[in-house]
Amino acid sequence: MPSRHVADIRQVPSKTGRSLEEWCELLESNGVGERRDAVNLLRDGYAVSHAFALAIADHCLRPSRDDDDGLGWQDEEDDRW
Repeated sequence: MPSRHVADIRQVPSKTGRSLEEWCELLESNGVGERRDAVNLLRDGYAVSHAFALAIADHCLRPSRDDDDGLGWQDEEDDRW
């Protein structure tokens, strides 16, 4: 199943002016570890739309960040068979 945020993830740099890695570093430097806290910080502190805040939070806070392009689900599906 594809990530619900794949389209949003690809647009983060052009829509927010920062790369995903920059957003992840910002969340880490602010000690954010919970999705809700990340969304609130991004939305309220940096005027990031709710949809992009969710996509960024899910990308940065997910347990494994092996797939930098947000498309790792394709590999997982192939491995399942």
